[in-house]
Amino acid sequence: MAISNVPEIVPKDVRSYMTFLSRDKRYQTEKPYATDFPVDEIDDAKMTNHIFDTRPVIFHDARASKETFTLDQNGFCFIEAKTSLQAEDATSERTEIMEQYMQEIVGILRTNLPQYQEIKAMDFQVRKRHQTFPNGEERRAEFAQPSTMAHTDFSARGAFLRMADIFPDQTSYYQNRKFDLINLINAEKDVTTNDALHYKRVGENSLLHHDEAHRWYYLSDMRENDLIVFRNVDSEGDMPRKLFELFVMPNLD
Repeated sequence: MAISNVPEIVPKDVRSYMTFLSRDKRYQTEKPYATDFPVDEIDDAKMTNHIFDTRPVIFHDARASKETFTLDQNGFCFIEAKTSLQAEDATSERTEIMEQYMQEIVGILRTNLPQYQEIKAMDFQVRKRHQTFPNGEERRAEFAQPSTMAHTDFSARGAFLRMADIFPDQTSYYQNRKFDLINLINAEKDVTTNDALHYKRVGENSLLHHDEAHRWYYLSDMRENDLIVFRNVDSEGDMPRKLFELFVMPNLD
């Protein structure tokens, strides 16, 4: 009889909190929105009409889970792969190093997601938590901060809006094709669309209302070769996808 010497991974489930969009009655007549620019010069204008709903949540340790997560069944998956990018070289600018990193990511996705005929790098965002986040006084950080609200970056409509920004003059190429917008990180009745208002463009993403039936996962003890891949949205809006948010580990201040 063969005996495995591989130690069993002990789950590190975490109890913490998540922020959702409230089920406030205002959203029956008013669409949620948020801007990333000041609106002080506009009479009675506000940067957002979001009303928050913070709830206790259990985050299940995906590393110890016996489930096999796939993009097509769960809207997310985990991949082990190494890139050449060093943390100190990560920047929001399109440097030669970041361009190389994006091409490496495309290669990793092509190898691990053979169901896609074509994969293109669209954009990237570097987030580095400021030492005072999330409780510090208002300040301007060098890098984008972690998101503190359950969301996807794009809704189905928002996907086409962003595609038009990134790939101008290619509308006829992808308009009638089926595609996914996929993110990589080193219960639709509960989802509502949100206008994402930027200074020079308009986008649309999705926000989540709380529901006890939701199940949340995180990957404990993440290493440099741990990649989290998830679907933001697909062009037809009918494939599983993942909503995501930062949460605070209970042993952190």
